[in-house]
Amino acid sequence: MLTAIVITLSIVALGYGLRQVGLVPDDAWVYVGRLCYWVLFPGLLFNLMSRAPLGSGFVGSFILTLAIGSAVIVGYALLAGWLARLDGPSISSLVQGALRHNGFLVLSIVQGAFGMAALEIVAIAIAFLVPISNIVSIVALLSFKPRGQGGSLRRAVARETMRNPLLAAILAGVLVNLLAIPVPAFVTGVGEMLGNGALPLLLLGIGASLRFSAIQGDAVPLILAVVAKILLFPFCLVMVGLQLGLDPLSLAVIAAVGAAPTATSSFALASELGGNTRLMAEIISVQTLAAALSIPVWIWVSGRMVAG
Repeated sequence: MLTAIVITLSIVALGYGLRQVGLVPDDAWVYVGRLCYWVLFPGLLFNLMSRAPLGSGFVGSFILTLAIGSAVIVGYALLAGWLARLDGPSISSLVQGALRHNGFLVLSIVQGAFGMAALEIVAIAIAFLVPISNIVSIVALLSFKPRGQGGSLRRAVARETMRNPLLAAILAGVLVNLLAIPVPAFVTGVGEMLGNGALPLLLLGIGASLRFSAIQGDAVPLILAVVAKILLFPFCLVMVGLQLGLDPLSLAVIAAVGAAPTATSSFALASELGGNTRLMAEIISVQTLAAALSIPVWIWVSGRMVAG
């Protein structure tokens, strides 16, 4: 597990270093991100969802655990933001920072640590959390916009959902899986090759997107967001998962999902819909750094709880 984490974070650090020295121009990272988002990662998700064990007995408890944990952490973000008297855009960025997760990091770490079986479990988590977290984030961003700037909530949710390639890939993979539609070997092969190229580029892109120089003192909301990911979300998921009888591998995966930093795409969504983009950049950067410790710790904790 530690080897897998070191490898993953080394590639992230390499991406950060490449951007700092200017070996890869800033504009190039934008196109790398688009390629991964629109082509490579959807191919990987389709392949994973088309063969994930959706009919297994643990899936219901696994999804229920994610649903309960997500509800709790969104409630925490809203209550904490209100108690801290944050403005609307900062609360919406806190919601994104608390709920959303970077599936790329989790996929890379669990694949290296636990193999293909864990990878398919992560795919189930992504299939549930991607639509839920996107919808909740959009609702929060528009609901907490200054008066007169909210726009149509229904239209924004529909627009963001319809144009999300990850959702389309997940839906296609689930339909193929549930309906037992045979997938031609060349389609599977293309998906595997795209997936092989997706994770390294995505991890480099995560590193290139980090903006530690942007941290300018939004201490309270930043601390609240980091606490959500290094403590509250993984703790809630692990405790609920234990009560619902998840097996050790599923529990380890769900612990990693809870401790994972927020998605880098949170910044783009905040920019588009009026969130606090400076705070969002800070949350992404600090949570990614904290994940180097929080993910292995929570995987270990989940294992100790099962053993105990």
